[in-house]
Amino acid sequence: MIIKSMSRKQATFSQLVDYMEDGRQDSKFTLKNNLFSNTSEKITEEFVKNASFFKKRKDSVYMYHEVISITKSEQLTDEQQKELLRKISLEYIEKRAVNNLVFGVLHDDKKDNFHYHLLISSNELEETKKHRLSKYEFDKIKKDLEIMVLEKYPELQQGVVINKPSTEKLSNKGAEVKRRTGKTKERDSVKNRLETVFVKSKDKQSFFENIEKENLEIYVRGKTIGVVDKNTGRNHRLKTLGMLDDFNKISNIVEKSETVNQEKESRREELKENRKPYKEKIRIKRNNSEFDNNEDKESESLDYSKKQNEEKILSEKDIEINRRKDELLKSRESSIKQEYSKSKSR
Repeated sequence: MIIKSMSRKQATFSQLVDYMEDGRQDSKFTLKNNLFSNTSEKITEEFVKNASFFKKRKDSVYMYHEVISITKSEQLTDEQQKELLRKISLEYIEKRAVNNLVFGVLHDDKKDNFHYHLLISSNELEETKKHRLSKYEFDKIKKDLEIMVLEKYPELQQGVVINKPSTEKLSNKGAEVKRRTGKTKERDSVKNRLETVFVKSKDKQSFFENIEKENLEIYVRGKTIGVVDKNTGRNHRLKTLGMLDDFNKISNIVEKSETVNQEKESRREELKENRKPYKEKIRIKRNNSEFDNNEDKESESLDYSKKQNEEKILSEKDIEINRRKDELLKSRESSIKQEYSKSKSR
């Protein structure tokens, strides 16, 4: 079940009555409270006359346009549901505006719901002061009515909507705007854009890209996290918007993505580090091989030089031996000649 309230600061009674009775209504379920006329024109005249009693001020509220809606049930016929909605609406009028003028019309043109449009005077019958409810009083009426419907008419199959805990916080002014119109334009715009960011973001980079596209900017002040709407320059706390949990979820996703990327980068670094020693080993091996080759060459060179030296030494020895042999032979020949000469002289 949903209950919406919208105030009007102009005396457009006839316009709203015409809208309510534009052919979509089921006339059998029309409601009237403190009204005695039966035609649209006469009903409008009664509202105009009653409005003439209260003192007019700047931005005075002339009337309220309120809607009570229930989703369609599969357990009941359309007529049964309409009758129960009529009883619910009468209960609401009794608590909300029992002394005010009220005109109610049931519309059944929607596929998924039945709903009443209520025209409620801002002042009680012929009173000079406006009948005003505080936010607390109005909320209590709505919550009590939903509890009554859930307990008394379970066959309507209505879910908990009004009594569902709200995560969004509103100022008094914001709450009043939402009570009248059902939404807060600027705040809803920020929430919708943030939801778009959360849905589209898969990692840190895409998150900040989407934030930039939506003309938003994240700010952190101590433990407070919020967004700046660059269109208006206003700051909005995520907790106040009721989106802190959504932000924490996307933060976890971004953090996990960042962790995965860091692990991948770490693995790449490890692979690089592992490859470096392998290359060095190859290089060292190659260098060792080159060193060994150089050493072999030097060894061969030394051996060859040594051999040459040895050969040189041997050749010098041979020459000396041969020289000595020649000298010995010469000495022997000389000796023989001398002996021969001596013997011949004898």
